[in-house]
Amino acid sequence: MTKAEADSVDLAQQEARAWLLRLRSGQAGPADAAAFGEWCADHPQTAQLLRETWGSLRTAAAEIAQEERASGRSWAGVARRERAVRTGRRAFVGFAVAAGASWLALRPPMQLWPSLGDMAADYYTGTGEQRRVALSDRVSVEMNTQTRLDVLPTRVAARGVELVDGEAEFDAAAPAAGRVAPLQPVTVVAGKGRMQAQVARFNVRRTGAEVCVTCVSGWLVLDHPVQRSRGDLTLRAGEQVTYDDRHVRPVTRTDAAAVTAWRRGVLVFNGVPLSEVIDEINRYRPGKVVLRNAALGQNRIQAQFPITRLDDVLDMMGRLYGARVMRLPGNIVLLS
Repeated sequence: MTKAEADSVDLAQQEARAWLLRLRSGQAGPADAAAFGEWCADHPQTAQLLRETWGSLRTAAAEIAQEERASGRSWAGVARRERAVRTGRRAFVGFAVAAGASWLALRPPMQLWPSLGDMAADYYTGTGEQRRVALSDRVSVEMNTQTRLDVLPTRVAARGVELVDGEAEFDAAAPAAGRVAPLQPVTVVAGKGRMQAQVARFNVRRTGAEVCVTCVSGWLVLDHPVQRSRGDLTLRAGEQVTYDDRHVRPVTRTDAAAVTAWRRGVLVFNGVPLSEVIDEINRYRPGKVVLRNAALGQNRIQAQFPITRLDDVLDMMGRLYGARVMRLPGNIVLLS
């Protein structure tokens, strides 16, 4: 292939990506569909590649939707939209035009951009983003990826937040020397649990209904409806508790440094199934990694990964387990 031919192919591929973005924008109309048809006629080879890519994306999207339904987090009408997707340019254009902006805003595919719920939160972080928030002169929050925080009304707590989703580390520092005023505890609500601490550092992770609280230093008190008959539960440094709406599991000792390794830009896995490793990678990496081999997902991992090198980690997994790693547009990766 000559340089001119290569440049022509590159230009056509750039135009194809531009068409994909335009047709998925939710603002495309009949004129766009007609123009896209003319472009396909002028670039038959690239158009065929685009259709084949869309076929692979459609397969991945169906698997992602199945995962969402299995976890009880499916969005309205997804089955109808899946049935509407068929091979060929007409179905592709029709699906892209029909995918309205309201649906994409409520449930962004693979979290490619913030949802309306994210933007409505007082504080939020996107995929792979970390953020520090100062709640007062001595209380700060380090927010991990895909995290939402809402400030509690003063009638609920004078100084407090609700962890709506995600993970955050709270640091209530010791008062300055010479301070005589009484300390106001920081309050953190996550699910049915309510935590209070005066001087402590603790990590809270909420995934769906399950919440995991780890005390890094100092101590904190957990109030939960299930626990009230036995009194409040106190966590001290190196202790961890997990709860949901109906259960509070026994307090255990844990490696707090491993829990908070994300603060150092590292993910630590100690005998964790590969399927859970993939779930964790999807929290930090834009796009979506789809595990298509259930047996592969049962392998247990003992490793530490830099958050900035997650694509290299996927390639390493492919070599380690003889798995096929297929990369698609939109940062979608099929692991099988």
